Amino acid sequence: MNIERFKGIEFVRISSMPKEQQKKIWESFEREKIIKIVSGQSLLNDCILYSDFAAWEASQPGPAPTPYSRESTTISPSVGKLAFE
Repeated sequence: MNIERFKGIEFVRISSMPKEQQKKIWESFEREKIIKIVSGQSLLNDCILYSDFAAWEASQPGPAPTPYSRESTTISPSVGKLAFE
């Protein structure tokens, strides 16, 4: 799973997580914290702010969370207007 950036906002995509973790997120994560990002012609509708994800993961029972690389992918704005919802 990669930490991505859009206009300085760090986020993770649910679809980039392992299947088991995706299931846990969809079952227990607060829906109002799942955000949408419009980039060019693409709608990324399964995004979570990294800070919200880290807090959620720390609250989960079980072994300590795996640290994620702070190396991130930056989504470059393409020609046209971009919006953050």
